[in-house]
Amino acid sequence: MQADIDIASFLTSFSIGFCYLNEETFAYNKLIEKWFFEQGITPTDLSVRLRKWAADGDFLQRMDGFLWEGRLLAEPHGFAWLVFPWETKESHVATEYEHLYAELKSVFAAAYDEIFVTDGEGYTVRVNGACERNYGLTAEQMVGKHVTELVAQGIFSPSATLDVIKQRKQINLVQQTQNGRRLLVTATPVFTQDGQLIRVVSNSRDITELLNLREQLDQLQERVETYEETLQLREEASGIKLTVRSSSMLAVLSKIEKVAKVDSTVLLLGESGVGKTHLARYLHNMSPRKQEPFLSVNCSALPESLIESELFGYERGAFSGAHEKGKKGLFEAANGGTLFLDEIGELPLSMQAKLLNVLQEKQFFRIGGTTPIQVDVRIVAATNQDLKKKVEEKTFRNDLYYRLNVIPITIPPLRERQEDIVPLAIRFLEEFKETYGIEKKLSYTAAEELRRAQWPGNIRELRNFLERIVVTADEDVITAEHITRALYDDEEAPPPEPEEGMTLKDQLERYEGQIIRRAYKECGSTYKLAEMLGISQSSAMRKVNKYVKEL
Repeated sequence: MQADIDIASFLTSFSIGFCYLNEETFAYNKLIEKWFFEQGITPTDLSVRLRKWAADGDFLQRMDGFLWEGRLLAEPHGFAWLVFPWETKESHVATEYEHLYAELKSVFAAAYDEIFVTDGEGYTVRVNGACERNYGLTAEQMVGKHVTELVAQGIFSPSATLDVIKQRKQINLVQQTQNGRRLLVTATPVFTQDGQLIRVVSNSRDITELLNLREQLDQLQERVETYEETLQLREEASGIKLTVRSSSMLAVLSKIEKVAKVDSTVLLLGESGVGKTHLARYLHNMSPRKQEPFLSVNCSALPESLIESELFGYERGAFSGAHEKGKKGLFEAANGGTLFLDEIGELPLSMQAKLLNVLQEKQFFRIGGTTPIQVDVRIVAATNQDLKKKVEEKTFRNDLYYRLNVIPITIPPLRERQEDIVPLAIRFLEEFKETYGIEKKLSYTAAEELRRAQWPGNIRELRNFLERIVVTADEDVITAEHITRALYDDEEAPPPEPEEGMTLKDQLERYEGQIIRRAYKECGSTYKLAEMLGISQSSAMRKVNKYVKEL
């Protein structure tokens, strides 16, 4: 349709084409008819093209020898286009401006962060592809709409643009979108020389994952604080120092605390050095018997001829060399408390029957005695052997095994709870400081070497290993070189045989670390190291940062 509007006639006299369109209207002057409609382009085709340009924010276009320059109008709401013959374009826009516009348009489209542009009144002028990703709407659905309308529709909230229009200064805020994304928005006003606000440019970065990670870290921190408080309460209640971080050991502690409340016999299972004695004492200290004696005996450390007298005592004159007043055994001395029988698998068969009788009848006879002695003792046994297999081999009584195996608790080896290794190491260093007056610190790379080691001797081996380094090392900081040298006795020694349970990747990393540390010590720079080992300098720098630099 043709519209009778004064501005159209006025522009026609200056050979300037004019179009106006909104959702319902498409108006134009006579030059548009002459230049386009008489050449075969229909009004419908032209209006579709103009609307597409506006939706894409492309307000400077070249078509069929004409230059189109558009503007978004707030009142009346819609788009206006001025059309110039291409041969007169130099009088309207410089070539440099066209190139700059094309360049900015490319940058705008390529930006990963959201760019959202409105005019000075808050009507959307241009959006890039990130807006579609963040809001779930196409550019056509947003361009031309006022930000208050988008907020009312729940597309996003709050609007940084509205705050900029009100306060006339840059605004930073976190915005929530209808897609559940959270954006960090920086909205900046653009003013003319006379102070008129003509644009608000908002740059938004999706920080949803970052905030989710922060929330997870906050939750983890709360869990850590709760854990530390719980651990402190456990230590205060038991009087036992606990250094536990792994979920497997926390589960062991929880189980011990449950069974400590009753008098059931407990069998602690695990390799040598995992801390069975320490946990047996913890069980006792958490039980109602904690004010009574806790006695322990290593069944493998006593000669067979002395085991009976140590456990059950003897009467005066029971055998040659016996004390004239007789002697209490461990069962009698532990009456009311707890008796810990370590290495129970080493108990001779001859003693197993008598132990079984004590467990069943709660009484025994001293050697040479005729009067039964009643006892109330809780038994905690421990072994690093497979008692079931010993039962099959007839070296351990079947009935005693079932008497002891009422509540079995398996303590995982240190290599299966790597989270505990470094905290244990730090605790031991603190203990050595108190014992020897020698303060040593553990470097990051040294801690990683400790975590990678297998520790077949478990906690006992780790403690003895660190004690050796503390006493012999001259430096105040224990480095990865100290660890590898102590693990293999000599840094020039060949690598040990592959350790069971250690992955090929871990073994290769350990040996690579030895090579890098030795070579870097010799050459002193990553450039010379790269030359010596035949690798790139960037690779040498990464390996030095990983294996040598102490963080």
